[in-house]
Amino acid sequence: MVAPGPGDWLTLEDYKAWARIDASDTTDDVAISQAVAASMEALEIRAPVAFALDEAGDPLPVPSSLEQAGLLLTNRLMARRNSPDGIVGVSDMGTARVLSYDADIQTLISPWTEMVVG
Repeated sequence: MVAPGPGDWLTLEDYKAWARIDASDTTDDVAISQAVAASMEALEIRAPVAFALDEAGDPLPVPSSLEQAGLLLTNRLMARRNSPDGIVGVSDMGTARVLSYDADIQTLISPWTEMVVG
C-alpha cells in the first residue's frame, strides 16, 4: 500500500487477498466492505497518531502493524457475522466462543495508542 490516508488504507481487495478469497467470488463483498470500513474507523479512532498528515497535508503511510491489525479485526468481524451471540458451532466438536478481545490486535496497535487516564 502506498501512502494511504485516513479512511482508505484498507480495501476489500486487500482483505480478500489476505484471507485467500478468490477475487471473482463476490458473494460476501458487501459484508466484507462493511467490516473493512468498521475496522478502519475503529483503528483510526483508537490510534489517531498513526494516521497523521505531513506538513503539506498529505497522508503518511499507515504502519504495517496497523494494516495487519485491520485485517485481523476485519476477519473477527466477519467471524462474528455468523455468531451474533458470540458462539459458533465447530462441527462435531460442539461450540466455541468468539471472544470480544484479541490480544494480537491489541499488541499490534498498542505502540500507536495514547494512555487513557480516567
